[in-house]
Amino acid sequence: MFWASESAAASLEEVRRFGVKAGQLGIPGELSLEGQAGQWQQALSAQPDIAIATAFCSYRGEDYADIPTVTRTVGLVPHATRAERLARTKAVADLAGQLGIASVACHLGAVPPSHEGKAYREMRDLTRELCDHCGEHGQSFGLETGQETAEHLLAFIEDVARSNLKVNFDPANMILYGMGDPLEALELLKHRIVTVHCKDGVRPDPEQPDALGEERALGAGSVGIPGFVQKLREIGYTGILSIEREEPDAKRRAADIASAVQLLRQLTGRI
Repeated sequence: MFWASESAAASLEEVRRFGVKAGQLGIPGELSLEGQAGQWQQALSAQPDIAIATAFCSYRGEDYADIPTVTRTVGLVPHATRAERLARTKAVADLAGQLGIASVACHLGAVPPSHEGKAYREMRDLTRELCDHCGEHGQSFGLETGQETAEHLLAFIEDVARSNLKVNFDPANMILYGMGDPLEALELLKHRIVTVHCKDGVRPDPEQPDALGEERALGAGSVGIPGFVQKLREIGYTGILSIEREEPDAKRRAADIASAVQLLRQLTGRI
C-alpha cells in the first residue's frame, strides 16, 4: 500500500525498492488529480514489472483519533462533505480507469445499524451509485473492513445488490475497532474479497470504550499472520498481499515494511 505524491515516478520507486511487484495505490484527498493520468501512464511504462491492483480513495478532513471521531469524519457518512467526497471518488475511479486499474476502494464510513432508517438508505443508495460508476470502467468497488461486523457488512453488500461491490479485507481493522475475529470474517466474506491488506494490531483497551486499538508491525499484533495467510489459502484467495503500515516515523515504517515483505515471503514459500 503506497501513496501517490506529486511525482508518480517517486511513488513507484518506493514500491521498487522493497522488491515487490504489485500494490495498492492510495490517492490522498489533498492531491490534485490534474495531470496525474499522463504522469502515471509514463511512470508505469518505465516500470512495466509493477502492477497496481487497486486505487484507494481517501478524503480531506478524515480523522482516525478514536471511534467517535472516525464516525464523525470518515468516508461518505458525514453530510457536510458527502457531495464533495462522492465526486472525488468518481474522479479517482475515472483516473484508475485511464490507468487500467480494475478496482477502486475506500473507507465508506460506519454503515448505520438499522436497515429501516433514512441514514442507512442514503448510504445504500450512494453505494449503488458508486458501483454503477465504477461499472462503467469495468471496475469493482471495494469496501474496507473494520467499522462494522462482518455480518453487518455482508448484509449491507447484499442489500446494495450490485455484483461489482466487493471487499478490501483488512484483518487488523477488525481488531482495532473491536469488530470480531478476522479469520471468522474471512470465511463469511470470502466470496466478496477482491483485495487484502496485510496489517496487524492489538485490540482496544476495554476500559476505554471510545478508543481504537493500536496498529503494530506485521507479526507483532493479534491477527496471527501465519493463520491469516493459511486461511487465505483455504478460501482460495489468489490476489495480492498488500502490506499496509501507518507508522509515522519514516525510517521505522520502511524497516517494518521490509520485515513484513520477508515474513510474507516465508509464509507463502516465495523466498
